[in-house]
Amino acid sequence: MKSSKTKFLALVFMLTLLCIALQWTWNSYMPEKFQCHAGFLLLGIFASTVTLTHLLLINAKKDPGNSFVRAFMLSSTLKFFFYLSVLVLFLLYGDDSKQALALHFLFYYFAFNTLEISMLYTEVKRK
Repeated sequence: MKSSKTKFLALVFMLTLLCIALQWTWNSYMPEKFQCHAGFLLLGIFASTVTLTHLLLINAKKDPGNSFVRAFMLSSTLKFFFYLSVLVLFLLYGDDSKQALALHFLFYYFAFNTLEISMLYTEVKRK
């Protein structure tokens, strides 16, 4: 039986590959003013951040008491401010369409956080 970490890493990898294909398709078929070349970098940021926080939260689950709840709240807050900072930096200094960038950001945010929260829920529920 696969461990939950291995299963999560495999799902993140498959989601990342799917998003790469969608990003490439978007950039190939959309007009130049709606293309988002920074989407690949944004995708890498989301994939690595979600993977890191998930692995840290799985390790926090092993500690006794409410350490998981505190770790989850702290990681959610830090991740929110990190994502907000990334979005502001991309919007201020990026050359891509602001609408396309915001759309890609929201799509990646929804996709990766849905995956992370659903996997965390099954992991915590299993305890």
